[in-house]
Amino acid sequence: MRDRTVVDTNVLVTANGRATHVEAACQLRCVDELARITREEVVCVDDKGLILREYQRQTESVGQAQPGTVFFKHVWQKMGDTRRVRLIPVDPIGREGREFSHPALPRNNLKKDAKFLAVALNADAAIVNATDSDWAEHRELTDRMGVDVKQLCPRHAIRPGKSSGDRASE
Repeated sequence: MRDRTVVDTNVLVTANGRATHVEAACQLRCVDELARITREEVVCVDDKGLILREYQRQTESVGQAQPGTVFFKHVWQKMGDTRRVRLIPVDPIGREGREFSHPALPRNNLKKDAKFLAVALNADAAIVNATDSDWAEHRELTDRMGVDVKQLCPRHAIRPGKSSGDRASE
């Protein structure tokens, strides 16, 4: 089992209770998974700060710290400790940083998630997802690249009328 993980931002959002379309069990799975990752795994983020900026934008809150925000702060605070967080070199193409130069990474697929995929490929890491349907819809592609995607809430990670391609059961 890999000990390196890339966490899609939707896991933090769901753990914070902001994914209103999911049941409480899905939110709890996200909270538990973030806590487990914090204790047991190395979190991989890109060396350009794209993932961290997205975490920050999506977890900004006033008042009591929520689980996704706590996870973001953990990643931020442990940036110098390679046993907890690793900065993975990525090579974005263009100013938007939505495509990346990598031999296995096809262009024009998973643009909003390309940073997570580029980091996972470069770090030999798994991706953790809660509610983003793109990962299930592109399962064949991620399988071909050898990238594991752990689905915390498979029922919520598909668009209506699509097959889930579940990798984990609810």
